[in-house]
Amino acid sequence: MKRAVKWTNTALIVGFAALLAGPNLLWPILRGSCDTVNHENRTLASFPDAETSLTQWPTAFEAWLSDNAPFRNEMLVLKAEVDRSIGTLDSSDVLQGKDGWLFLKDVGDSKSISDYQGLTAYSDAEKAELSALIQQLNDELSARGSRLLILFAPAKEGVYSDRMPASIPIVSRPTQVQELSAYLQTNTACPVLFPLPELTEAAAAQQVYYKYDTHWNNAGAWLAAQKTLAALDMPAAQDWPLFLTEPEIPCPADLAAMCGRWNMASDDVYLEPDVPTAERIEGSDGAELMRFSGSGSNSLLLARDSYGAALAPYLAEGFHDTLVLHGNVLTVDTLLAEQTTIPDTVVIEVAERFCGDLTGRVKVLLAWLENC
Repeated sequence: MKRAVKWTNTALIVGFAALLAGPNLLWPILRGSCDTVNHENRTLASFPDAETSLTQWPTAFEAWLSDNAPFRNEMLVLKAEVDRSIGTLDSSDVLQGKDGWLFLKDVGDSKSISDYQGLTAYSDAEKAELSALIQQLNDELSARGSRLLILFAPAKEGVYSDRMPASIPIVSRPTQVQELSAYLQTNTACPVLFPLPELTEAAAAQQVYYKYDTHWNNAGAWLAAQKTLAALDMPAAQDWPLFLTEPEIPCPADLAAMCGRWNMASDDVYLEPDVPTAERIEGSDGAELMRFSGSGSNSLLLARDSYGAALAPYLAEGFHDTLVLHGNVLTVDTLLAEQTTIPDTVVIEVAERFCGDLTGRVKVLLAWLENC
């Protein structure tokens, strides 16, 4: 009996050692035939360097090992396949909705789920401060013959609430952005758009957000652009255009990549509205600084976040000259260098989950006007 126990223990130790060492021994041989692509929209952790303190080293090493372990992608895909086969999703970042739809959890600086549930809110003081800043910016632009519009891009969770799982109940309404947009409409002279009802209604007949990504697709961006143009009393389309499907163009699928499902997101279809769009004359597609030339007669400055990338070509078509700046490069120096004259229209687009960024963007534009 003792010998049997000894052999059993030895076998367990050898097996455990093989599990630890095996992948590292096989990796140099099999690496060329394995998937080593970084499918996630982030930079993978690097090995701790000399500047890493002793207290930070274990955490940094663990992050590096997790991101660079042999056969990592294969293991993530296998886990995702098992999760899908039993109808679950074990992810700290991604929530599985109905019909395979994916949503972003409360991670990093995003509170997508809490926003959807109505668990976040602006204080009265915060709303009053923001409305005063927006009114100041609106007045200063108006004095120079320019117009201001605020566009909140609705979160996917609200537009596709029918795809949200029953385990995520709505606790309170209105949401913080619904309440904020209504407050700003009442307390400022600036047009404020939050096209949640329009996008929700449209979603019943036409997909307007990506199934495996947080952003609106070209149909949703086109609709938001038309609502923005209409709010500016400019020509805007009233009816849906023809949408062309582009099977060879992969749809964005950041959420699928975050949970190892990048090879399971092929059923989403890339849509392209059959409409004129502004010509991009500077910057690559989605670059932090872009310029467009459209068929209109006025100029536009669009301060955007990631939702504004798809919005820009449709909105800029209504203007002759458009400068599009991502929030990352929206600085006084950049504005002074790139926007040398006051544009006829300024649109600030901010995603619902990043609504806290609006105050900073307004302050940058005010500082720019002081020096312009």
